[in-house]
Amino acid sequence: MDYQARRAKLRERLAKEGLDGFLVVNLEGSDSANLRYLTGFTGSAGGLIVTREDAVFATDSRYTERAAQEVPDLPVEKLPPRWLDWLAERLEALSLRRVGIGAARTSLWLFNKLREKLTGVELVPVEGWVEGLRRVKDPEEVERIAAAARLTDEGLRWILGRLRPGMTEREVALELEMWYRKNGADQVAFDLIVAFGAATSMPHYLPGERKLEEGDLILLDIGAKVDGYCADLTRVVVLGRPSPEARAIYELVLAANRAGLEAVRAGVTGVEADRAARAVIEQAGHGDKFGHGLGHGVGLEVHEAPRLAPTSEDTLEAGMVVTVEPGVYLPGKLGVRIEDLVVVRPDGCEILSSFPKEELLVL
Repeated sequence: MDYQARRAKLRERLAKEGLDGFLVVNLEGSDSANLRYLTGFTGSAGGLIVTREDAVFATDSRYTERAAQEVPDLPVEKLPPRWLDWLAERLEALSLRRVGIGAARTSLWLFNKLREKLTGVELVPVEGWVEGLRRVKDPEEVERIAAAARLTDEGLRWILGRLRPGMTEREVALELEMWYRKNGADQVAFDLIVAFGAATSMPHYLPGERKLEEGDLILLDIGAKVDGYCADLTRVVVLGRPSPEARAIYELVLAANRAGLEAVRAGVTGVEADRAARAVIEQAGHGDKFGHGLGHGVGLEVHEAPRLAPTSEDTLEAGMVVTVEPGVYLPGKLGVRIEDLVVVRPDGCEILSSFPKEELLVL
């Protein structure tokens, strides 16, 4: 990864906006994705000051040795216990007058505490500067996401071969998470969703003690994280004979998924992509049962820009990685969501998810 080039782009923004520096403060993971994007650092505590000419990286004693390995292009400064005092002094020593700080990731407490300690330095809340750089992935990022997608698909194949009546949702989620960790994942990209039967109607369901029974739909919304990058995949299968309604809803969502995939290409807005899939569901009379957006960006975080939704303000660009995940949810009965992970290309999209979906898989 070319971290120097990424920081250079941030410097261009500084000059354009009339700021002298930009500050990223990561406290116990509060801004870990942005700090990793700009430096390669994987620890849970650290900070970066980017000026128009240089950059200063610092972390505490828990991570100095790791930082020396992960951030070789910057000197590593050791944070003292009173790190806020150190940070204020360091900003003033650099003769910075106006310093941008991420509004979305910085707590009000930290902003106010730091502002109290600064003399002659104005903290300027800014929104989406680093996140904006992260929207379009470079080829190495795409390869890491593709590797996470391949592992995610492999894990799904493995767990489907182990499903048996009587297994609980929680048991399945735990076994799959362990498999991912044993087979190359840093960790899972998010808390895995495993839902049986009527529980599939809840889009962001928490796996519980419900036991798998014959005839149950099984929804798995899963993802591995590999080398810091996430994957996201949803498939629905059935144990035993599906009901005619379940099969019909599956075919409807599959048609919406196809329409969404066909719409995704550079230059298309998030609203237009969402509309292409949503129209299929609305025409079938289930528009009110598709309550979430069509998709979202995926990268260092499983939910990041851009958004594919009725309220999106984004336009897709080549190199973005997004999900396409329409769904129909009938409360108390069943739910179906089919989610693919794709790379936006100039003339369409490249699908990274390989697990079959062309018909409702019967176990």
